[in-house]
Amino acid sequence: MIEYRCFRNDDPPRLADVWRTAELGPCGFQPMTSAWLEACVFSKPYFDREGLLVAVDGDRVVGFAHAAFGPNADRTAIDFAIGTTMLVVTAPHEHHESIADGLLARTEDYLRRRGAQTIMGGGTPQIGGFYLGLYGGSDLPGVLDSSPGMQSVFRRAGYLEAERIAVMRRPLAGFRPPVSRQQMALRRASTLRVIDEPARRNWWEAATTTGIAVRRYELRDEAQKLLGSGTFWDMQPLATAWGVHATGLMRVDVDDGRRRQGYANYLLAEALHDLAQEGVALAETHVSEAHEAAIKLFFKLGFEAVGHGTVFRRGPDGPSA
Repeated sequence: MIEYRCFRNDDPPRLADVWRTAELGPCGFQPMTSAWLEACVFSKPYFDREGLLVAVDGDRVVGFAHAAFGPNADRTAIDFAIGTTMLVVTAPHEHHESIADGLLARTEDYLRRRGAQTIMGGGTPQIGGFYLGLYGGSDLPGVLDSSPGMQSVFRRAGYLEAERIAVMRRPLAGFRPPVSRQQMALRRASTLRVIDEPARRNWWEAATTTGIAVRRYELRDEAQKLLGSGTFWDMQPLATAWGVHATGLMRVDVDDGRRRQGYANYLLAEALHDLAQEGVALAETHVSEAHEAAIKLFFKLGFEAVGHGTVFRRGPDGPSA
């Protein structure tokens, strides 16, 4: 008989065992260890043991699901209005589908008890700051197509597709920034500053990126006014598992008054060239398919879509709609 309970302090090795036997696809870090789960999940200051539901068959842990929340508007605290079940992970078992369904139902109950008015499926940069570096790649992409079993858990429960995320990559060997009159003019009128381990800009950013290697590129004009920035990280431990020196673009920001003037293209091209010069072999970023301008920008820089993820939303027939 399958029993369900919340996380206990002696669970990490058992959860790592479940992860190692689950079908998570190439963007699920392997081999999982309890130390990596501690670093990327349990040590987060907003981790709530009641949001991590565990399925047990006798003495054996056969699955787990993790529900979480994102930050408020100014990123100073947790916002309980929107919650998500980030992952539903099951070990091989004759009743794996019903185990997964039971886990998802219990994470939904947890989210509603904490005040969620909207319930999502899959982790995103906006909600659920866990598993960065363990699942997804450069950021959290919802549930990847390479994890079809997990996607089917949400579809069976009546979740609908809320957003599609493109996983885009580019090899950096021999990368050279494009040369154009616009790019040359921007180079003359600005300077690029490289900052390793920059000060985090708010509580949420500090909480979600503590313990990972972050580099920020800042583009400034002659008066040192900030024109834009790009934030990258080293994608550990996934990059090590892939056997490649990789960088993940977490975010790019351009001053509102200077958008669509080539600043993002110039900033990212210079940053990628700098990273290539340091021996980084692969760059990855995640882009919403609804963001057509961003998709075009990355295609222009030589990126290709190598995978997709889906962010789910509880359908209108669900009790949490």
